[in-house]
Amino acid sequence: MKRLITIFVGVLLIFSGEALKKFVVAQQNKPIPAPEFKKNQGWLNTDEPLTLAALHGKIVLLDFWTYGCINCIHIIPDLKRLEAKYKNELVVVGVHSAKFINERESENIRRIILRYDLQHPVVNDADLNIWKSYHAEVYPTQILIDPNGEIVGKFIGEGQLKSLDRQIAETIEEFRAAGNLEEKPIKFALEKDKFADAPLLFPGKVVADEKSNRLFIADTNHNRIVVTKLDGTLLDIIGNGQAAPTDGDFQTAAFNLPQGMALDGNFLYVADTNNQLIRRINLDTKKVETIAGTGQQINEVNIGGAARKIPLNSPWDLQLVGARLFIAMAGN
Repeated sequence: MKRLITIFVGVLLIFSGEALKKFVVAQQNKPIPAPEFKKNQGWLNTDEPLTLAALHGKIVLLDFWTYGCINCIHIIPDLKRLEAKYKNELVVVGVHSAKFINERESENIRRIILRYDLQHPVVNDADLNIWKSYHAEVYPTQILIDPNGEIVGKFIGEGQLKSLDRQIAETIEEFRAAGNLEEKPIKFALEKDKFADAPLLFPGKVVADEKSNRLFIADTNHNRIVVTKLDGTLLDIIGNGQAAPTDGDFQTAAFNLPQGMALDGNFLYVADTNNQLIRRINLDTKKVETIAGTGQQINEVNIGGAARKIPLNSPWDLQLVGARLFIAMAGN
């Protein structure tokens, strides 16, 4: 069965203010001491508050984010790559600067930390005190601080991995040569170490079908689809739990943080969010196949063309209308 995939996207235009321009110019002309973490609402993923003074000798990357910002979520894999590559020299600190009232609550932030498996300390900057002290104006923003506690780089928006990687490597080389780099890794008390697994882990979406007496659950953080009767009796598990874009039968197929679904008879369509794909499950033959997306994230508007040749941007939900499958892409 063929489906016409129609994609509607929006464009986010980001403007920086005059204060930011002055800040960047000043940064290029002379060293700027990094402001200390003052007046915050507490820390997560660590058993004690952090200070820049205590991190002296480390390269520190501040990630200014808020969990309702999809662009902030997009750079989490970049942060994880940097943390893995520079585990002895780099400390990432998430500065959660809330945009909306509910995002100010530490318990909500804790759940997001668990959901996205963040493994670095996060400070709750609910009142935007740290945000303002660093002249941040755009989500996401990263500030790089050298082992002497001075700002050496400011990076705005997505797609900064190569620039960050290069700047961190140069800073390591400079301070290692001078003997001023602390290379003993720091172990933090992570929230996930206090959290027990569960039969469902942050399930994102459900589809209920009264006609077939089935409930389809996107078991998002287990990277699978769970099928039950409407009373909860387990019928099937689709996916092996690995975070991968693998097609195949129910036991070998894999998803990566699946979200929205749409049911068309015995075909279940899945927004495979982190894989940047749309998957189709044949519930009769018990096979999973990819029908849209390239597996790469697109950062600009691109409408039209063969579905398997068009990159997607965090497909989050689906709606079937006749022979058209509408894809809500959070990234655009």
